[in-house]
Amino acid sequence: VVDCPPGTGDEPLSIVQSLENIDGAIIVTTPQKLSVVDVKKCISFCRQLSLPVLGVIENMSGFICPSCGEKTEIFKSHGGRQIAEKFDIPFLGKIPIDGTVVLACDSGEPIISLDRQNPVVESFNAAFSPLLKANKKTQTQKEIEAL
Repeated sequence: VVDCPPGTGDEPLSIVQSLENIDGAIIVTTPQKLSVVDVKKCISFCRQLSLPVLGVIENMSGFICPSCGEKTEIFKSHGGRQIAEKFDIPFLGKIPIDGTVVLACDSGEPIISLDRQNPVVESFNAAFSPLLKANKKTQTQKEIEAL
């Protein structure tokens, strides 16, 4: 997994060119229109390099109140789903804003080790399960072909 800065500059290009056997890219956006503009460029960039786009994830999608657990939609455009539909790419899910993520990052621990029931953990599981299942099928197929 390589986390690239947004955009289509030298860093992502160098990484794609230097890595071998890349399964694909996961495009992360926020719901705002400005982020969606950058994501369109990233998808075009990936397609020019014949790098499959495995899906789109919408980050900062709503805020989880630490007191009551209620989710509030801060940004209203739902840009992740719209861009996925426009480019016929799987929409993998929405990751909400949650202060527990900050605590996890600051402590160097995965969020799941701090709070297994956290909505962010559930969102990550839902977003990445299809990719992990697809990868497992691909690995099994490779093993069969190797026999």
